[in-house]
Amino acid sequence: MRVLRYAVACLSLALAPPLWNLAATRWTHRQNPVPGTLHTVGGYPMHLVCTGRGAPTVVLEAAASATWLAWRRVQPRLSEQTQVCSYDRAGHGWSDPRPGVRDADHVVAELHGLLDQAKVARPLVLVGHSAGGLYVRAYASRFPAEVVGVALLDASSPQQADVLPGWRAQYERNVRTAAARLRWERVRVWSGWERLTGACALSDPDEAPEVVGQYAALMCRPAFVGGEENEYADFEATARQTARTRLEGLPLLVVSRDPAGEPDASPEDREFERVWSEEQEKMKTLSARSWRVVARGAGHDVHHDRLDLVVAQLRLLVDHVRGGGAPPFGTTEVS
Repeated sequence: MRVLRYAVACLSLALAPPLWNLAATRWTHRQNPVPGTLHTVGGYPMHLVCTGRGAPTVVLEAAASATWLAWRRVQPRLSEQTQVCSYDRAGHGWSDPRPGVRDADHVVAELHGLLDQAKVARPLVLVGHSAGGLYVRAYASRFPAEVVGVALLDASSPQQADVLPGWRAQYERNVRTAAARLRWERVRVWSGWERLTGACALSDPDEAPEVVGQYAALMCRPAFVGGEENEYADFEATARQTARTRLEGLPLLVVSRDPAGEPDASPEDREFERVWSEEQEKMKTLSARSWRVVARGAGHDVHHDRLDLVVAQLRLLVDHVRGGGAPPFGTTEVS
């Protein structure tokens, strides 16, 4: 009997942190309900947040691993001008994970289904950051009648695996080790270790309380472990699908980070930034009606580092689509 009591006590101790993590996850979710709306697309819930009124509708496509919260500062500002929608791709934010391939073809089909289910009005101006830039290019190519403008914010290039110094080697290494990293992440989350060590909270005094609450509700959910990385292995398929896309006739805005980088950057980092900037300039060739703005002092998250600049350029794009004055097509400006 003593052995049985000891075994029960050990089991209870082992189960306590995982059960506490599940309870804390549910409590945090109740305290921070899902904003916007959920729509069933292909049998799985997808999350959409639309604000503002007017046409065209601006659809925001976040970077790899990012949620709708990536646009928390852009969306309120831009929705003063027109309707703006952000959303979560499958396995990100409040959109349930789903099995199968996670390349551009699937992402675009799911986004199209989500917009249809939510009855989001067309036409669209698509805004993509980082890898999100590949998805908006694919969407514009697949549904050209719906799209009247595109903005690429320090967007990924379909060629970057082969032209950026060291990128392919790092990518292939990460793909090889992904399964082991996912297993370890599952252990840390399911065991409650991540929550015990404070990894489920965002401590940023500059963030609004509702953003901090949303971040806490989204983190450390056992069912979502690995969801934010589910597109990484299919990056090359996405690159192939978008390599030949063109945005013929569409007004195209390209906003890029500052290639100067850090003052103490290594020669390798400087070369990386030089090639990245070249790829950004090449994106102007996707449309004859394109212009590029290099955001002085900005890093990869240009819409955070230079919020005012990005919002002003997006407003210029929307105004032009509505019949306003032409942007400085054909130019590259450092601002």
